[in-house]
Amino acid sequence: MRAAPAARGRSRTRRGGRLLAPVAAALLLVPACQGSGDSRKDREPDPASIQWVRVPQEDTSYVFHGLRPLQVTATSTEFLVLGVPYRRTGGLYGSRDGRTWYETGPEAAFVDHVAATADGATLAGTAPNAGTTVPAVWRSTGKGKWGPAEILAGGGPSDEVLGLARGPRGSVVVAHDGGPFGEEQPSDDSYRGESLRLWTAGKGGGFGQPHVVACPAAPRLEPQVSVLADAHGFVVSAQCTDKAFTSKRVVLTSADGTTWKSRPELFRGELNGAGATGPRGSVLISHPESTDEEPGLYVSTFWSRGGEETWTAGEPMDVGRLPDQGVVPRKFQSVSGVSAVTGGYIASGRAFDALHGQPVGALWTSADGRRWTKAPTGKNLFHEVYGLDGAAELDGTVIALGVGAPPDGSEEPAPTRLWIGRYGARPALDRPSGLAPFVGTWSWGHGNIVIDPEGRFTYRWRLYKDCATEPAPCDNGPEWGGRATGKLTPAAGGVLRGRLETTNRPDEEGYRRNTVVELRRAPYSAVWMTVAGRPHGIFCAGGEADARCVAPHG
Repeated sequence: MRAAPAARGRSRTRRGGRLLAPVAAALLLVPACQGSGDSRKDREPDPASIQWVRVPQEDTSYVFHGLRPLQVTATSTEFLVLGVPYRRTGGLYGSRDGRTWYETGPEAAFVDHVAATADGATLAGTAPNAGTTVPAVWRSTGKGKWGPAEILAGGGPSDEVLGLARGPRGSVVVAHDGGPFGEEQPSDDSYRGESLRLWTAGKGGGFGQPHVVACPAAPRLEPQVSVLADAHGFVVSAQCTDKAFTSKRVVLTSADGTTWKSRPELFRGELNGAGATGPRGSVLISHPESTDEEPGLYVSTFWSRGGEETWTAGEPMDVGRLPDQGVVPRKFQSVSGVSAVTGGYIASGRAFDALHGQPVGALWTSADGRRWTKAPTGKNLFHEVYGLDGAAELDGTVIALGVGAPPDGSEEPAPTRLWIGRYGARPALDRPSGLAPFVGTWSWGHGNIVIDPEGRFTYRWRLYKDCATEPAPCDNGPEWGGRATGKLTPAAGGVLRGRLETTNRPDEEGYRRNTVVELRRAPYSAVWMTVAGRPHGIFCAGGEADARCVAPHG
């Protein structure tokens, strides 16, 4: 995985350590296709017809093990998910079908935001420059390929990138010059910056000097930023809170990214959250500021616009129907992401489940951005996560991601779950059985097992013996000295069972000839291996990219 470079003289405490209000995390989710026309609208299916299937954990890609999703989007060729992996820095992952995933993103970068349209994607974050890290953007040059870092003019090491949008008229990056923010940042009176900085680029053009707007910020509380780019231009909203916890609301609009207007009257003076733009127009979410009496509780409002520049408030969001789970008043439901899909929009978020006293995932669909229907929670198993963090559509396939509760008393991370949907019919996940799911290479830090389609396997492991000083069998650089072979066959319960037929360590317990070997599938594309009836360890399809299989086995 591509790790972020260490910043010189700067601590980059990430926002993952602090819980944000459910609606305040603005995810700009954009569509996989652009265009318009009434004839096309007549042919497009209603997003309410999407039927969802939760992908079993064993079939879920290793990239989602412990991943905290931040943004879910798509171009015309691939899904993109930006998130924070378990015990690692941020990562960007791509997929063509929603099932098979790969790591993508530029080298030597710390990516904070991704924005995608049909013709490509833009990333924003920080990159090394002159001994420090400064704001930068990267543009896609093809599937899984990225151009060089474009350093944003006038950016400094304290600029924290907080928002990014890409649309028909170009792109906009929003940062604040008071970062980095976080719980571990100092709370003294040292200068931290007090301005939003907006960089814009016309479609295909370069980014110029930043437009600067006053926005106070406390070191531990970054401004909450929402960014939208559509056919009318750009909308940037921010809630700024200074060290005295005095709030300031900023709303700016621009038709060309050069001239900006302050528009405090928009959205009834409420704060903006998630937004999306697509063939049918744009949607933004607003909500009132939280109060001391009911912190974190507010009613979300959907705003939309199409060919006209004026924003129109939509109908109250649907709360669902009993006896489904998470059917509660609107102030106990929140939206964290909106995406444009074929035929309309999807909004993802959470609802409080009064029966079990915890939040559950929630999803709404709309054909026009004004009337929103809540999808069933129980039927779709959305209650297995605390919230849905985003959705996206590509060629009629839709994905959604959410994170559940961490296991009690376990060091394992909270489970990340993946849903796949299709318009009008439940997607067939094509789950292979027997030997097929086990075929391939499975590895951990000091060993691997390779299984062929007939069940023949070769197991190699490190002996910690240097061939330069010790006799064979020994480790010769990358070639590990331990070697055993055998054949596995399917057994009851989805297990493979076999015996070691050859071994070069016949006197070592666990590696003797005829020793029984068992393999069982584990969540997130891994297998558990048992040798001679004793747990031997977990082996991963992702190799070193999977944190579970880097640490030595016990």
